[in-house]
Amino acid sequence: MNVDEMKDVREFRAGAPKPDRARLAEGRDRLSSAAGRGRGRRLRADWRLTAVGAAAALTAVAVLASGLGGGGHNGAERTVPAATRTVPGSVKEVLERAASTLERADPPPTPHAGQWVYEKKLSARPGMWPKSAAAQPEPEPEPKERWVRYADPRFENGKEGDDHSMRERLRFLDELPDDPAAVLKKVRAYYPSGKDDPEPGEHDMDGLRVLFASQPVPPQALAKLYRALAAVPGTEVTDHLVRDLAGRDAIAVGHDVKGQKIRREILIDPHTYQYLGDRWIVVKDYKDSFPSGSDTPERPWKAGDLIFQNALLATGIVDHKGDRP
Repeated sequence: MNVDEMKDVREFRAGAPKPDRARLAEGRDRLSSAAGRGRGRRLRADWRLTAVGAAAALTAVAVLASGLGGGGHNGAERTVPAATRTVPGSVKEVLERAASTLERADPPPTPHAGQWVYEKKLSARPGMWPKSAAAQPEPEPEPKERWVRYADPRFENGKEGDDHSMRERLRFLDELPDDPAAVLKKVRAYYPSGKDDPEPGEHDMDGLRVLFASQPVPPQALAKLYRALAAVPGTEVTDHLVRDLAGRDAIAVGHDVKGQKIRREILIDPHTYQYLGDRWIVVKDYKDSFPSGSDTPERPWKAGDLIFQNALLATGIVDHKGDRP
């Protein structure tokens, strides 16, 4: 595997915990400035930065979602409720509906060694672009494609920490128990927290979100992950549909970051219950202050502003790098 392939693997599972935080200190500090960590406990920005989603029922060459919906490209777009876009029920009721639907789906074919995982997604990080008259506008997000080996020996030799290959993650998902509490226990062991990690509920949600990126995730396993997500203390569902970065309707399930005015959300298709992506959203107005002497201007944030967001557009299993489903 060359350097670019190693980089692709780590970006593909960028939501996964990293025991060695020092190696990502620079990136963490950048987001620290952008996300308003000047107050209270610092928001983590290493393995929680860009987790990706996964389909509920992929065939070996299936496409999860295609094209970009209308609107929704503005990285700071507000979430606007509408009476016809309500999401009824508690977080447990909503995710139970999702899990019950997925349990009835047929499992996708199992990939084999030598195949590749294909992904196409949109990402936007308005939080990295200060709001000031002199600041450059945030670039319009463009779809990006990525290919990662399904079974990569470099990530199956026990020397890469928790950088598990897709094959290892699917094996883990196949062995998940039915009980949500037991699922959370296994996820914590699979992605262990360090002494500097966040609150248990935040860590649980982050570990689950990484597993949504395991492709092709069996629908029965995704159902177990949703039930486990509903069991994480502090998890809530937004009572109306939101728009993701690709302009699609989505159910938002989130968890507030302790000591911050930010909520981290996963986005789920309201019809198929496939995982569409994730985002960080501001839940209360505040100003982002920077260290004395910094050339970065103070940045105001308003409730509803989006710090970053990802939208999964397509995914599948292909035979060669460069192939598309």
